[in-house]
Amino acid sequence: MDWLGIGVLIIGIALAFLTLLLIKPLRKLTDTLDGVRQTTDRLPQLVDDLSKQTTEVMQLSNETIANVNNQVKEVSPLFHIIGDTGEATRKLTLAALKKTNEIKTNTSHASDFTKRENYEGIYGILSFIFFLSQRSGTRK
Repeated sequence: MDWLGIGVLIIGIALAFLTLLLIKPLRKLTDTLDGVRQTTDRLPQLVDDLSKQTTEVMQLSNETIANVNNQVKEVSPLFHIIGDTGEATRKLTLAALKKTNEIKTNTSHASDFTKRENYEGIYGILSFIFFLSQRSGTRK
């Protein structure tokens, strides 16, 4: 045996040892790749199921939105009526407030008049009524 044969024999033994050493990790890698293959084989079915469920959810959402829109259309006139009633009430309240302020102003002038003239008792009430009747006559 010459040096070339010894070298080839050493390389052969090293490769055999390396092969024996790598058998266990290679089998584990094979098992892992088989698991990945099984998972990827199931993936299209999972995606199809997910797509179907998403489609159903979207259809139910669209139906719900349509129902809500119909209900809002039915209730909308009631909100307009309530708004109109509120506006009318506001106008009526403002008119009553204006009248109340006007009467308050008139009665404060009459009160000043009775205090200034020292009217008291029945005579004061009669003069107050007379004063108001004169004021209403001048406004007309």
